[in-house]
Amino acid sequence: MVNEKRESVFGDGLADLLETIDKYHSLLEASQNLRMSYRYALHRITLAEERLGQLLVTRVRGGAKGGGSSEITPFGKELVGRYRKAQARLDCVLKELT
Repeated sequence: MVNEKRESVFGDGLADLLETIDKYHSLLEASQNLRMSYRYALHRITLAEERLGQLLVTRVRGGAKGGGSSEITPFGKELVGRYRKAQARLDCVLKELT
């Protein structure tokens, strides 16, 4: 998915990351589960948020002992849901053509 500037904004990797954050409520746990660095995962989210002009994830920093959390915004959940539905429709079209 690209924005009006033809910049890559959203795809399978980011959808997977957001779904995993939603499952674990933690960017760190999600990035570890997907075998990507925390820094790379945060970069992907930040870049997409800048390009979309909307927050995808809200983050609460933990203290010295941890305790931070991450939550998918309603916009982020809607975007993932619509992306997955479009993906399923495209899969059906491809099956019909082959």
